Amino acid sequence: MILSEIRIALAGLGTVGTAVARLLQEDAQRLQQETGVPLRLTVIFDRSYWRKETGWLPPEIRLTDSLDEFLRHPVDIVVELIGGIEPAEYIITTALREGKAVVTANKFLLAQAIHRYLTLAAEHRAYLGFEAAVAGGIPIIRALRHSLCADHIVRVRGILNGTCNFILSEMAASGRRYDEVLAEAQRRGYAEADPTLDVSGRDTADKLALLCALAFGRPLTPEQIPTTGITSLTPVDFLYAQRLDCAIKLLGVAERCDAQLAVRVSPFLVHKRLTLAAVSGALNAVEVTGARLGSILFSGLGAGGNPTAVSVVADIVNAALWKQNKGLFHPPLLLPVAEAREADESYPFYIRLTVSDRPGIIAAVATILASWQISLDAVVQEPWQDRTHLPFVVTVEPTPFTTMERAFAELSALDFNTSPPLLLPILSE
Repeated sequence: MILSEIRIALAGLGTVGTAVARLLQEDAQRLQQETGVPLRLTVIFDRSYWRKETGWLPPEIRLTDSLDEFLRHPVDIVVELIGGIEPAEYIITTALREGKAVVTANKFLLAQAIHRYLTLAAEHRAYLGFEAAVAGGIPIIRALRHSLCADHIVRVRGILNGTCNFILSEMAASGRRYDEVLAEAQRRGYAEADPTLDVSGRDTADKLALLCALAFGRPLTPEQIPTTGITSLTPVDFLYAQRLDCAIKLLGVAERCDAQLAVRVSPFLVHKRLTLAAVSGALNAVEVTGARLGSILFSGLGAGGNPTAVSVVADIVNAALWKQNKGLFHPPLLLPVAEAREADESYPFYIRLTVSDRPGIIAAVATILASWQISLDAVVQEPWQDRTHLPFVVTVEPTPFTTMERAFAELSALDFNTSPPLLLPILSE
């Protein structure tokens, strides 16, 4: 197919949308060399574009707040960067049904129904690119779909939320409380005014669901992934983590177990000999383990305008090549039914209790663990002045998650607890 240009429609002129529009304008010549034709941004849809500084945009680009006008515009590639459900869902499905190329960073929509969107693209011979939906500027989607497709992926795990990684890194470095560090993250632009999506682990679950679809062919929904956030962590946990030669990281983990898949989002104690323990600040990292290749790590900026724009425009370039029959779009093969094992994986565990000190506490803890056939590894107690609110840590040998959670429920009910205990898996290999 011989084309004189590739016409692009952009929905959303926020931080990422603005960065994408600037990249398309500023690197137009280089991108034309990559694709063989000019990439021309022709229309931008934004409900409040008149409130934004748009004087830098060429006058021939049509700005509109009318969704109907946006969708009627003749284009080859539709870029959706609005986020949320509507009108993003309508934009994506309409463009796919018209056989257009679609590029999106909407992890929420994709995580809920990736199988449906890929099927729609295949049925209408359309293109669907979503590199920016997971880990911003890190090319993990392309790696899983192309570079690593010859291997049998057995495990994917990683730090998938820069906001949480910044908070945890700062708590470890400064010894400050969660609420203090969250306030700093908000001042510095790393956390939203309402950080719930990030700190609850839900954002990580969305991204892990997409990685499961691509790495294992299992289109899980985020609701199938057991998810624990970071809000229960206290400065004393970082003190004990340091004592155990570990860092605390919020991880998304998916691993093949026989014919099923064990998945989880949780804060982990990560031993410092592992590379993931050293990923700090707002960085993301994804570790992929193949049966033949072994483990490789992808790390970099997982959010922000420019890093995410690089992934979006890379998808635009690939879509432009597809439009000219210079590249093919192969939707990944997804199994129609996904099975998620919620709690069969085994880990060593960290149990932090805060108690009113009295004789027999360790014996009571050991008795409960023994009743569940859980092997005690160590008891760690730092010097503490307040004996009425004394924190100490018990670690146990590798134990199935279901068993550990049942034992932990009994530990949580003991009458000497003065605040809720904390249970964290330990990643040591």
